[in-house]
Amino acid sequence: MTGSDITRLVRDLPDRPGVYLWKSETGKVLYVGKAKSLRKRVSSYLRTRGLDARMQELMAEARDLETIVTSTEREALILEATLIKRHQPKYNIALKDDRRHVWVRVDTKAPIPSFVATRETEGADGALFFGPYGSIRRLEKTLDTLRRYIPVAMCRDPASQQRECIDFHIGRCAGPCRGHISVDEYRRLVDEMILFLEGREEQLLSILRGEMEEAASRLEFERAAVLRDRIDDIVRLLRHQRVFDIEGRDRDIVGIARTEEAALIELLTIRGGRLIGTDSFLFDVGLDVTDSELLTTFVKQYYSSLPRLPEEVLLPIDIEERELLENLFSDGRSHGMRLLTPDTGPDLDLIEMANTNAVQALHKILILGDSKAPVVDEGVKQLREVLGLNRAPLHIEGFDIANIQGTTPAGSCVVFRNGAPDKTSYRMFRIRSKETPDDYAMMREVVRRRYRSVLEAGEALPDLIVIDGGKGQLSSALSALTSVGLDYLPVVSIAKREEILFTRDQPGGIVLPAESPALRLIQRVRDEAHRFAQRYYHTLRQRVLTGSILEDAPGIGPKRRAALLRKFGSLDAVCTASVEDLADTPGMTPAAARALREWLIQEGLVPKEDACGTQT
Repeated sequence: MTGSDITRLVRDLPDRPGVYLWKSETGKVLYVGKAKSLRKRVSSYLRTRGLDARMQELMAEARDLETIVTSTEREALILEATLIKRHQPKYNIALKDDRRHVWVRVDTKAPIPSFVATRETEGADGALFFGPYGSIRRLEKTLDTLRRYIPVAMCRDPASQQRECIDFHIGRCAGPCRGHISVDEYRRLVDEMILFLEGREEQLLSILRGEMEEAASRLEFERAAVLRDRIDDIVRLLRHQRVFDIEGRDRDIVGIARTEEAALIELLTIRGGRLIGTDSFLFDVGLDVTDSELLTTFVKQYYSSLPRLPEEVLLPIDIEERELLENLFSDGRSHGMRLLTPDTGPDLDLIEMANTNAVQALHKILILGDSKAPVVDEGVKQLREVLGLNRAPLHIEGFDIANIQGTTPAGSCVVFRNGAPDKTSYRMFRIRSKETPDDYAMMREVVRRRYRSVLEAGEALPDLIVIDGGKGQLSSALSALTSVGLDYLPVVSIAKREEILFTRDQPGGIVLPAESPALRLIQRVRDEAHRFAQRYYHTLRQRVLTGSILEDAPGIGPKRRAALLRKFGSLDAVCTASVEDLADTPGMTPAAARALREWLIQEGLVPKEDACGTQT
C-alpha cells in the first residue's frame, strides 16, 4: 500500500472509538494503538512534524493499516491490551510476561482447602489469590513460619493423600487428609490463614481470643493454652513486619528511574498495610517515551492480568486515561482500584522511597551489564520534556554576573552533570568591558569568552545553558552564542522574583509548579552560579584593594608589585600611570612596563579613555 493509499484510507475512517494496527510490507504487526476517534488519532501519524523518533521510524516502515471499530473507548482499551499481548509489536512498549510473580491460591470450595504457592493464575474457578509476591523462596519461608501457628495444608490435593506427609510430622499441617482434625476445625484454620493473608490481623486475634475464652469457660484448659500460645506467636511475628499503612489497605507504590536508553519501574507491594514484596520491570525505551506514556502502558498491561487488584496504586505522576483505566479495573470487581498521584504527606514519602529503590535497582542492572549510562536525574528528565529538548540535558552550564556599582565586576560559569554540580569544571571571569556597569554587555562578554575558549580547546558543549535573569540577559546570551556560531544551543533564563523560565521559543515564559523537579534543578544551577560569582567578586575586590591582583600580570612578582605600590601609592594610580612612569619604578624595565600596561588594558582595569589616549 502506497503513502497516498494510506492517506485516502485514513480520510475514510469513522469518527468512532476503536483499535488500529500498523503493519509492515509482509503483514507483520508493528504497532497497536487505541483511539477515541480513529479518524483523528490515525491521521496524526501522517504529519511531517511533531512525531517523536520512535514514531517516525514506525511510519518509515509501515505499509498497511488495519482498524477495528468498537462500541466504546473502554472496549477499545481492552482489545488494545489483548492485541499487544498477542502480537508483541516492535514499536509498542511491551511488558514482558516472564511469570515472575508468585501468588498464594486457595480454593475454599474444595473438600479440604489447601494453600498453594503458584505462578499460574489462569482458570481460577473462583479461587482466592493473595499477593503478588516477588520471590517464591521468600513466600515459602513466610508461609513456613506462619504454619507453625496456623497449620494448614500446602499440598495440591490433600483429599488424595494416602498417608501423612512430612509437614504433619514436623507440626506444619494439622493432617486433615487422614482425619487428625475435624473438617469444621480445619476450616476455622483456613479462615484464620485467610484473615492473616488479607492483613486483617486484629480481626484474627479477636477471633482467637474469643475461642480461648470459650475454651477456658468449658474448662478445656489444654486447648485454651494452645490458643494462648498461638496468639502470642502471631503478635510476636507481627512485630517484625513493618507497617506502611495503618488503615491496612492493599496498595501498590510505583517508582521510576531512567537512563537515556532504558527505564525501570519499581513496584512496592503492600497488602494489609504491610510490605510483602518488591519487583522491577525494565523497558528498553529512550527518553522520547515520556514517563506518563510509560506508566500508562505499565498500568494497562500489568493490572489487566492480575487475578486480584489492590485498592490503590500510588503513581509518581498523573497519567493519561486515568479515569478510563479506573473504570476499567473497577468493572465487575468487588472493589474499585484508584490511581492516585500524591503531592504531600506520607504518601509522597512512599513514592520517593519507590523512586529511590528504582534508581538503586537500575544502577545494579547497569553495573552487572557493564553499562556506563547514568541513571538520569528526575529534574534532568523533566527538563527535557518541559523545554522540548532533543536529548536529556545531562550537561548544564549556568552563568551569572556579580556587579556592585560597576566596580570590579565578575562573571561565573558553573557546570552540572546529571543534576549534580561538577565543581572542578567551574570557571571565573574578570569582566574586561568597563564602559558602564551594563549587566547585559557583561553577560554577553562572559558567554562569548566561555564558548570561544571551549571551541578552541575542542571541549564538549553543554546540552543546556542557564542564564540568571530575564529576557534581557537571555537576549545577551543568545547574541554571544550567535557571534561564535553556536546559536543552536538550547538556552533558558530564569527571572528571580517570579521564577519564570524564558527561552528563544517561549518568549512569553514558562511557569512551573514550585515543587517541580525541573524548576528545582534550574534554581539550583542559578543559585550556584550566583554564589560562585559573588564569591569570586569579593575575592577579586579584596585583591584590587590590596593591589595583589598585579601579580596576575606577566612578569610581575611580589617584589615588583611591592615596588609599584610604594612608588604610586595605590592600584588606581598604577593603572593610570604612563609606560614611562611604570618603567622608572625600581626593578622594572621598559619591556615589563609595556607588558603591564597592555595587561591592565586587556583586563579592563584601565578606563577606556585612558587606554585610548595613552601611547603604549
